[in-house]
Amino acid sequence: MLADFYLHRDQAASVLKVQADLEAQRSNLLAHEAQKGWELFGGVSGGYQKSPFAREPFGHFFDPLARIGLRYPLLGSAERQQRAIEDAATQVKIEGIRLDWSRWLAALFLEENYAAYWSAQKMLVLTDAYIRLRHEGIERLLLKRQEAGLLFMSDYLEFLSAFDQAQRTQIEFSNNKNQALMRLAHLTNSVVMPFEAVKPPLGEIATTIVSDIEQPDLRILQAQIDHLQTIRETENWQGIDSDFSMTAFGGPAIPHPSPDAAQLGYGGAVGFNFRMPLEIISYRKNEQSRLNSQLISLREDYTRRDQELQHEFQSLLNSYQQLTQQIKFQRTRLEAARELIRERYLRLQIMDGDVIEKYFQAINTYYRVAIENVAAESEHWKLHIRLRQFIMLPEAKGKDAYPEISVLTLIEPLQQVKRFLAGGEMPSASTQQTQQPLLRAVQFVPDQFAVYVWNFNHTMTQPEFWTRKPVNEVNRFLISLNARQIAATVADPASLERFLGDGRRHGKKIELLLGDPDWILPKYRKNLLQIIHSLSAIDFDGLHLDIEPDQLVSQLTGADRLEQFIETIRQVTAISPWPVGISIHPRYLARKSSYGLCMPCKFAEAGVREVGVMYYTMNIEKIVTTLKSAMRQHPNLTFSLAQSVEPELGPENSYANKPQRYFNDAMQQLQNQLQAPNFGGLIIQSWLDLRNYLHENPL
Repeated sequence: MLADFYLHRDQAASVLKVQADLEAQRSNLLAHEAQKGWELFGGVSGGYQKSPFAREPFGHFFDPLARIGLRYPLLGSAERQQRAIEDAATQVKIEGIRLDWSRWLAALFLEENYAAYWSAQKMLVLTDAYIRLRHEGIERLLLKRQEAGLLFMSDYLEFLSAFDQAQRTQIEFSNNKNQALMRLAHLTNSVVMPFEAVKPPLGEIATTIVSDIEQPDLRILQAQIDHLQTIRETENWQGIDSDFSMTAFGGPAIPHPSPDAAQLGYGGAVGFNFRMPLEIISYRKNEQSRLNSQLISLREDYTRRDQELQHEFQSLLNSYQQLTQQIKFQRTRLEAARELIRERYLRLQIMDGDVIEKYFQAINTYYRVAIENVAAESEHWKLHIRLRQFIMLPEAKGKDAYPEISVLTLIEPLQQVKRFLAGGEMPSASTQQTQQPLLRAVQFVPDQFAVYVWNFNHTMTQPEFWTRKPVNEVNRFLISLNARQIAATVADPASLERFLGDGRRHGKKIELLLGDPDWILPKYRKNLLQIIHSLSAIDFDGLHLDIEPDQLVSQLTGADRLEQFIETIRQVTAISPWPVGISIHPRYLARKSSYGLCMPCKFAEAGVREVGVMYYTMNIEKIVTTLKSAMRQHPNLTFSLAQSVEPELGPENSYANKPQRYFNDAMQQLQNQLQAPNFGGLIIQSWLDLRNYLHENPL
């Protein structure tokens, strides 16, 4: 994921350099602050003196002297020290701005190379699928028609040249992918192995945005302007150095009163010292003029740079808006190319002549348009990144106006061609079977798809249940039994065991689903334990509890309710012959909303195998952030995600009123972005609603 690379952005060479510069400026500031205020001075001296008035032998003597004192700067000297500190502080501020900007740029550079890797990877998948068609039958069919005189040699060579060109671009895409991978490794200063890139949702950039430019050079210029203004307003004693001093000194008496023993003397002094040029008025006038000129120059630089950035930003924004329209156009072309393949295929089944060449031409057109669509998506993403060098988008990114078309959707028409070629010769003209449209939904990954089954009695009695199409997309069925069904099963388990056996032969896992929140209460808990005991001989693949505390109508509240919930789970895991999973609301993943309890920790301690998080929202980014955080914090727990197609829920919580393609794309994004060793897959609520949804939303 792109967010995983952000963890290493501080390892970029540019960031490390600015960090070092910032530390150097901080040390310089501390050094100047240490020089401010009182100063210690002193000295030791010695000399030889001769007095012509002293009697011998005192006419020649040695004169030592020791002096020590304290000095405090005043007037201009104090201002000079303060200015040095403010100069150093301004440099620290400037380096801080550069560090923040270098980190922001490092993140954008990472994203730009991630986008390059993503687009190259996607184009490679498309190109590989297209080139394989050549060796899986297209070239053979075209050669037969050319040899039979049904196809011009020029047309035959034109078809082959399209594949040759694709092979050339395949090398180009592979090189682009490898270069992007190497740049990602360089920017993160780490080893980066090939991976499956996932495009994140891009925040919306309004067409009428009022640009609040965020650029480091403007902030640096503003810091320098503020610094000069402070100097001009606070310094009043330029050119006049002054200090207050206190001095103590000592030495022998001069001349020595005795040749045998010198007498020592000492003393002290307090002084006010100053120094200034004779033409102090001229000096101060010119110094003020220099500061004013520098300030005017910096302000002009700020205005000019601000205008340049506004112009550059507006130009990029215009290009971005044009490219947004280009994507809309490309997607219309892509739909047209898909429809052209479908129409050519239908004509291929009932007409003779050159329809097979037209069919292959439609395939070539579709491949080119699909590649152009990915290129437009990539350029759109990169322009979005460049715009974010000028503005900061809010954290609530909103939703893409044109979300990514998954690669599985893009290659589906090529897979249709592959299935046609696998059949050998062109179908007979008398064949009237209607081919399904190629705009079919992306299929789910079977080992990551489960359903809640609340209407099990109706499900079990359906003839040929395991051969139906919706069943093929599910590999886990969490089946609920009511009291009457439990009693019937205990009396005669043969029917249920036969159902379980049929499911296993079709590669399905079937788990027992029990869901009554009253079982949280101690007085009803024994009923749940009795049910588990009575069904313990049935070979379920697992037990799943959907006993949500929020649905419990009781005087038990707060942390007490959650403690009883955990106690019920603990007692169930202690006697259950099957692995135990539970369903919870996402609020219980956080301590703050769980009355200070770490619920996932309690689940793990109780022996729970799987936690199904019933997070019913369309905000994919929020879901991914919450679940990835939980999976990282609790690697020993398996987390699954429950999504809803229930029509009674609101449109922001259920996909019931969304087209099937929208639903499939959303599920595919969740699967891709939540990939982790402890991600258990998607659970759909519920089987009956899903079956009705697939029937009523064929597109």
